[in-house]
Amino acid sequence: MKLLLKNSLLPININCFFTLKHKTLLCLMFFYCLTVKTQIANYVNNGGFEIPRTSNQQQPVFWSAIDSTKFLGLMYSYTISPYLVPLSSLTYQWPKSGNAWFGTTFFYKPNTPQTLRGYPRNTLKATLQAGKTYCVKFYVNITTQSTYGIDAIGAYFGDNSTDTITHCMTPISYLNPQIQNTSGIITDTLNWVPITGTFVANGNEKYMILGNFKSDAATNSVMINPTNLPLIFTDVLFDDVSCIPIDLPAYAGADIWAIPGNTVYLGRSQDVGIDEACTWYNLTNTTTPVANAAGFSLTVSAITATYMVKQDICGVIKYDTVVVHASALGNVEWQMLNDKLKLYPNPANELLN
Repeated sequence: MKLLLKNSLLPININCFFTLKHKTLLCLMFFYCLTVKTQIANYVNNGGFEIPRTSNQQQPVFWSAIDSTKFLGLMYSYTISPYLVPLSSLTYQWPKSGNAWFGTTFFYKPNTPQTLRGYPRNTLKATLQAGKTYCVKFYVNITTQSTYGIDAIGAYFGDNSTDTITHCMTPISYLNPQIQNTSGIITDTLNWVPITGTFVANGNEKYMILGNFKSDAATNSVMINPTNLPLIFTDVLFDDVSCIPIDLPAYAGADIWAIPGNTVYLGRSQDVGIDEACTWYNLTNTTTPVANAAGFSLTVSAITATYMVKQDICGVIKYDTVVVHASALGNVEWQMLNDKLKLYPNPANELLN
């Protein structure tokens, strides 16, 4: 059996007699593949609000109020009573994706000096990197019970200093959100409205806070539902929150050899934000997508095929490809280990036997 040298370096587990140099190269390539595959795409933990806390099923894990004892909001899902979607006492709304969304109050002016606002804070998967540009995106919807629509919806990224905020249900207008709604007053109670933007991290950001960071006077509003007057309030729903490095490389995965009929997985692990950014094609037809996700499972056909992922993060488009080889050998490498397969000559420049 003859193999091209470049193909011999693909990730197959065979007990071959490489030199230390080749073994080191294989290890480095294997480490690189693991690095790309495990690289964080979306830094927001539980950005789809799919995972509830064990102690409180109406609160999403990795999300809390700035002061954990204060008002946060509620998570609504298909399966967790009594706050169900799409129909609830709060509104009628399907999730943007998945099974759940999160709702909180961003504007509230009762007939007293009291103000009630929620500032849901997410503990990011890792601290953001200094000097790196991030693409932030989330979707919002105004509840049908709200009497007013507003424009002041944003996202602030900060460090541990946010723990020192004590009055966290009143307007926190001294925080300057890196991402702010620029589409004017949002009044849509039917469709999910995207809010997106980019910013350069300082390198100390470990939290993301969603909120209305304007004073009541600076918050532009318009009445959308007089039924609940004289109450003046805006409840906002959130879904599919993401923060992704704008230079994230597209990742289709390493080339695969598999028996036709078997199932293989291509690309990254799925997550909100990065799923929306990725579109997959079979290179025999680049007009009809085969998947819209960061990665997907594929049944191997009898013909070797090349798949391409197109990734669009805030307008930065990148591509990667993976070849799925239809092979009768499939995962025969474990038998190769037992048989002590030998490759020669050693070292080799072009061909291996």
